[in-house]
Amino acid sequence: MMVRIWLPLFCLTYLQLSCSQNVSEVVEDWKQKGWSKVAFHGVASEFIRHGKLMHEKAQSVEASWIQNGVRKTKLYRQSNHHYLMLRFFKKNKDEFVVVMRKRK
Repeated sequence: MMVRIWLPLFCLTYLQLSCSQNVSEVVEDWKQKGWSKVAFHGVASEFIRHGKLMHEKAQSVEASWIQNGVRKTKLYRQSNHHYLMLRFFKKNKDEFVVVMRKRK
């Protein structure tokens, strides 16, 4: 019974780890969708997960990152471009962000 429960969970975890991407692969995926890289904030290193922040109707989008435990931010106004924040979360609770944009 335990094998039935743990085996699929182990296989799923293994597949997720074996298919993990690095930062350049994540950025390249978005470049292929028409986005271009415009900025980078924080200190890049090994990350455990990543996410995205974007809103096409917002006037601005805020990039936030954590460096040495201190949260920092920068605001990007969406007047001529839409902005996309690719956030990368590290084991030590720090974060770094890649800022991308695409013309409206």
